[in-house]
Amino acid sequence: MSNILLHLKDFIGVKSVAIVGFGREGQSTYKFLRSYFPQLNICIADVNEAISEHGLLKCDDNISFELGEDFIEEIKNYGLLFKSPGISFKNYIIPDNQHISSQTDLFLHLFSNQTIGVTGTKGKSTTVSMLKFVLDKLNKDAMLIGNIGIPALDVAHKIKDNTVIVYELSSHQLEFVHNSPHISILLNLYQEHLDHYNSYEDYRNAKWNILKYQNANDFFIYCNNEKQLMQDIVNKEFISKGISYSLNSQADMSYDEGLFRINEDIAIGFNRNEFKLLGNHNINNLMAVLLAGKSLGVDYDNSLKAAYDFGGLEHRLEFVGEKQGVKFYNDSIATIPQACIKAMESVDDVDTLILGGFDRGIDYSMLINYLYNIKPLNLLLVGEVGDIIKKLLTETDYKGVMLKVKSFDNVILKALELTTKGMSVLLSPAASSYDMFKNFEERGEKYKALIEAIKE
Repeated sequence: MSNILLHLKDFIGVKSVAIVGFGREGQSTYKFLRSYFPQLNICIADVNEAISEHGLLKCDDNISFELGEDFIEEIKNYGLLFKSPGISFKNYIIPDNQHISSQTDLFLHLFSNQTIGVTGTKGKSTTVSMLKFVLDKLNKDAMLIGNIGIPALDVAHKIKDNTVIVYELSSHQLEFVHNSPHISILLNLYQEHLDHYNSYEDYRNAKWNILKYQNANDFFIYCNNEKQLMQDIVNKEFISKGISYSLNSQADMSYDEGLFRINEDIAIGFNRNEFKLLGNHNINNLMAVLLAGKSLGVDYDNSLKAAYDFGGLEHRLEFVGEKQGVKFYNDSIATIPQACIKAMESVDDVDTLILGGFDRGIDYSMLINYLYNIKPLNLLLVGEVGDIIKKLLTETDYKGVMLKVKSFDNVILKALELTTKGMSVLLSPAASSYDMFKNFEERGEKYKALIEAIKE
């Protein structure tokens, strides 16, 4: 406790403090700071003016507010900002005397030497969950936090000297960090969250902060057959130990024909039928987990044996069931074209694909090219992105069925009408859910409920 307090005093200094955004993570940051500094003057800045009546804050005499539509313009006089992930600073000009931090930055300042950080556009939640599962099976004291839904500072009081912290890190959480995890994993880089950043490059640079502040005793684990990642790494200077993994190409750890090869001199047999997750992208995720375990001193064979028991997560190539002779898969997590393509490559009998949702300005040419060059499918198209995909495919001589569905409620009935018995329907939208749902989980739950309601 006293050691943390000492680090916190050094971190905050004499700066005036504002928490920008008072959602789940902002509230977590407030509670953590207040537990150590009962008299610290803290400003809460948020668009929601009702926050001044929040129960957490009502009896706090050392609180002030900057609330309403112009709250971003009112925070320039504070020396230290703790920015919440949901707040975009793409149009904010940072004053010279202001330091931008975050809950993630503060947590890594305190616990970076115990942390395995995982980022990437896709695969983060599966990878951190598999890693936590493996460490638990091997009787390690492991804790899972971060973007998966557990604010880091909420559990800081539970961390012991031997605790391994598995931290799922989004680009928003990494954007303003000044510390990096002891073991950093970068899975891939694709176009995503372009509404939050001024450019795709800004988004990628936020991701690369997971590596930026590592030292020579740290580890950087990355996939060397991810094109954008390998283009970027050429311009990155780092002194940590880089460890690569790859499918079917040379790397520190590679996979090919049922074998993991490590540095070309160690071979470990892999039973694909025992591993419960579909798709080669999940073999990549598994290699990241095995390498992270090895960086902690865990034997490859023991980690692999434990990983065989990991059953995966909801809404990620999840087999929902069979109705009227048609199989249904839920991959609602697929919010970009690359994720949809990987899902299609993982389920070999897709006859009907459900695509579309909220348009965030993502380039769909890759997906159009992919759909044009595979067997013709039944495409059920929803939302703005559904319109975009239909327009782009109409400009080709696409031979499959394209049907725009006005209401998501109708997709399952339409899928049953179109899909050949014995074949599969795949929800892998390649788009965000925010036009119809609050998140991809709600979209996936709705999809499963519609399937459950179908009578045999």
